Amino acid sequence: MVYAAPKDTQKKSRKKEKDVGERFEEALERIKKESEEAERKIKIGEDVDEEEKEIEKEELEIDALDAEIRKKFMETEEKIKDLPEEIKERHREFKREYEKNLKELKRHLKAIKKARSREEKELSHKGLKEFLERKSPPERHTPLDPEKLPHRVPRIKKKKPRTKPEEFEQEQRAYGTEKSPILVASNGSLKGLVTSGSLLLAQATMDAPTPEDLSETVEVQFTQEIRELALQLDHNPVKIYEWVRNNIEFVPTYGSIQGARMCLWTKECNAFDTASLLIALLRVSGIPARYVYGTIELPIDKVMNWAGGFSDAESAIDFIASGGIPVTGLVSGGSIKAVRMEHVWVEAWVGYGPYSGRPSSLNPVKRWIPLDGSFKQYIYTEGVDLTSAVPFDSQSFIDYIQSTATINEAEGYVTNVDSTYIQTTLTDYQSRLQEYINQNMPNATVGDIIGKRDIIKQEMGILPVTLPYKKIVTGARYSEVPDNLRHKVTFEIRDPYLLEVDLSYTASIPELAGKRITLSYAPATTDDEDTITSYGGIYNVPAYLVKMKPQIKVEGMVKAIGESIGLGEQQTFDMRFSIPGYGTDIVSNRVTAGAYYGIGLNPYKIP
Repeated sequence: MVYAAPKDTQKKSRKKEKDVGERFEEALERIKKESEEAERKIKIGEDVDEEEKEIEKEELEIDALDAEIRKKFMETEEKIKDLPEEIKERHREFKREYEKNLKELKRHLKAIKKARSREEKELSHKGLKEFLERKSPPERHTPLDPEKLPHRVPRIKKKKPRTKPEEFEQEQRAYGTEKSPILVASNGSLKGLVTSGSLLLAQATMDAPTPEDLSETVEVQFTQEIRELALQLDHNPVKIYEWVRNNIEFVPTYGSIQGARMCLWTKECNAFDTASLLIALLRVSGIPARYVYGTIELPIDKVMNWAGGFSDAESAIDFIASGGIPVTGLVSGGSIKAVRMEHVWVEAWVGYGPYSGRPSSLNPVKRWIPLDGSFKQYIYTEGVDLTSAVPFDSQSFIDYIQSTATINEAEGYVTNVDSTYIQTTLTDYQSRLQEYINQNMPNATVGDIIGKRDIIKQEMGILPVTLPYKKIVTGARYSEVPDNLRHKVTFEIRDPYLLEVDLSYTASIPELAGKRITLSYAPATTDDEDTITSYGGIYNVPAYLVKMKPQIKVEGMVKAIGESIGLGEQQTFDMRFSIPGYGTDIVSNRVTAGAYYGIGLNPYKIP
């Protein structure tokens, strides 16, 4: 660029008067627009005297600003005379680049004045435009792609559930997870192969827990909250199972995304995360527990209730599939009667005799008991139809906004939106809603207003010996969720033009869920730090004097550091989400070196 003074990094408030660098850039932008218009008119044979007069006027403005800039250069030279030589050389290099670009600008402006024929004028304006395009700073505004909104649900392709043990074995080999063994891979039960007594003995001797069945993992963390809850539940497996089953709402997404810690916070979790919470509470209580993955079958009416109170079978199945879960409907007599889907549940190693999992001094033989804290049924309560009770003319609202704003569809932006009108309208509607509720439902809860669902609780006082649905196939058992079933995110910083990756950090989302994640910039060297300090902070230092390095931090701990970049320069920040069974989804943002960004992950619900 011809001249680039610090912008956001130099100011604490947008209300301050524009500095010389911003005014210089604005003058160049006006020259560019006038030259573009002149070039257009020349092509259709129109006169361009008016545009060239405006360009001459802006050239006088450039001359006045140049005097200010040179004065600032002298002030900077005095300020940095005691700073390291590298900082001084950056100033000299920036000054040389400025003078070189200003000289070229003057050459193009002189060519416009000298041009006489139509061809000469067209060529001179084209040369000026191309020069200014090369030297212009990157666009601050990134056009919005409606297909890549910052908050969106990926388009999941429907997958049918697996029904044979070898299909699960193939996936394990493909992802290198054979070390998490399939302890029993079977269709149906083992009834007939052994007697119930010998089955118990076989399970107790051949399939005993391993140390991993009591260990912490990425998902299973013995946090203070989990320890306190397990203590509150007396470390009793019956109470632990019933608490999870009766307090955690089901969300139909696929793969490990929250982990036990976040699941306990949100209390809205998928089958993987509900299993992680149940396992964490059991393990911290000294009870071995593990994941079981397979395919199950349920009646369609149970599925419609479980998935969200659907009245249409196809819609319920589509909703489950949209979360990435392999699922299919079973048709009989022309209608869907049942659903098969891949699912995760838990097995706990407990004494199961006359006391059915409850603590006992009789020391009954221990066995693996299947537990599913995610499957349950709900009572649904309809909310109030507020759109009918308190009407809102949304079309008139939209029409007014569109008629008063400046909308540039070609470049994809909207300006001059009447924010006062928006705020006044919404505040008025909020007041009318509040008045309606106070008059008609003075004691209403939020659930009464917008609708709610309540878990139908079960408190039998014993552990169930079977699952609450038909098991089609047990595919695998794990002490820890395999890595290929975890949601992951990769944070990448790259050059917006060269596309070279400058920084990369990958972590599973269960590791990051609920944690503070930031992208920030630190001085690249002690010389840069000293320069910032000498100017009294990053908002005051000329941007071209300082280099910064991007950093990804989690809970204040640095996880990745990138290469140095000039303060105020722009980079592209990509978040690459790796979704089990789906692939990769990317969210891109433009970031400015020297700024501070908080990164929010919401791994807990889909619409």
